[in-house]
Amino acid sequence: MVFPLRKRVKVEITDEEGTTYSLAMQGKFSQEKVMRMMELVDLLCHGNHISDTTLPDESTTYGRVLKLIKTSYQTREFSSADIARDYEDSHTSPIPLSTVSTYLSRLADKGVLKRQKFGNSWVYRLLHLAANQPAT
Repeated sequence: MVFPLRKRVKVEITDEEGTTYSLAMQGKFSQEKVMRMMELVDLLCHGNHISDTTLPDESTTYGRVLKLIKTSYQTREFSSADIARDYEDSHTSPIPLSTVSTYLSRLADKGVLKRQKFGNSWVYRLLHLAANQPAT
């Protein structure tokens, strides 16, 4: 008699404070589900690295772009063109698409945004806010 093997994936990480996090999946799952699980691991790994000193001042264009993302795009994906359009609508001043792209790239590098290639452009999503960073 042959019994089918059950699939299992378990990931454990320990943060700087010594807290261990365990994520496990068991049964039938797809590569997409494993990737979602790894996104959670990524959030746990990067969640403590963003502080108020790394986020831009809201009196700057860079800071206003981040504020726009935090207020208008908390739960949905966006492109640099979306941000440029909404920035120009709310601030009544133009912003070059290349400037928005640079700012989004920097925020992705800092772990504030997740960046994913979609065709020949990038799609972004707000990952999280640090515990000490208030939502505005």
